Amino acid sequence: MKTPFFVTIVFIGVLITGSVHLVGSIESVRQWATLQELVGNIALYILVSNLLLLLAALGVLIGFWSRSKKARWFLLGYYILFLAFYWLDRLAFFQNKDFTRLPFGIGFQLLIGLFIVFGISRKSVKAYFGEINARE
Repeated sequence: MKTPFFVTIVFIGVLITGSVHLVGSIESVRQWATLQELVGNIALYILVSNLLLLLAALGVLIGFWSRSKKARWFLLGYYILFLAFYWLDRLAFFQNKDFTRLPFGIGFQLLIGLFIVFGISRKSVKAYFGEINARE
């Protein structure tokens, strides 16, 4: 069976964001003293959040690569975890009084969420991951 376009696009996107989390984790360790000096205890949060998002991205990539039936749910979990850390960063740790980009951020996240939900509900994607009731 040919790989659906949605699966290819999402795989590439998660590969890119997962690579960014990998670099963030490595650089957090490498620059630990500087981070501690600049942001204090938040340095640990930066390291842990990057590691968790990296592990979630790896789960999605492995699930997509092996065509696991749970891969679609891994993708939703990764997206929700990504949103949780984004808003935790923005509202709790790195507060910004300038909310001019807030509508764009919310709109973009909703658009990506709709793209994911629409994509994983496609029959070709369900069939690719081995769902019994799906047909191309």
